[in-house]
Amino acid sequence: MCQAGSADDGMVTAELAVALPALVLVLALGLVVFATALAHLRCADAAEVAARLAARDETSANAVRAGQQVAPTGAIVRVAVSAATVTVTVSTRVSFPLVGRWLPGTSVVERFTQA
Repeated sequence: MCQAGSADDGMVTAELAVALPALVLVLALGLVVFATALAHLRCADAAEVAARLAARDETSANAVRAGQQVAPTGAIVRVAVSAATVTVTVSTRVSFPLVGRWLPGTSVVERFTQA
């Protein structure tokens, strides 16, 4: 039988008080990594779409418009056409809504070159 007032009283509460902030921190960092990876993928897809259109002799404006539809909101799409290749650069700023107060955002830049 357990005796009232044993030395283990409140032990679970203390362990929870230590573990909960660590769990929240790990979850927040996981969300930051996920948001950054998602922005990289969307920028890479947007650069590829725009470069393929520009390489097929579409106008640069059409290529930029198509890239902006795929890219994250607020991304900048640039098309550079040379004699043999088309290079598209898509850049954006990723902010972290839940932890933005403590962690600054990061810039994401992706390039795609099409012959």
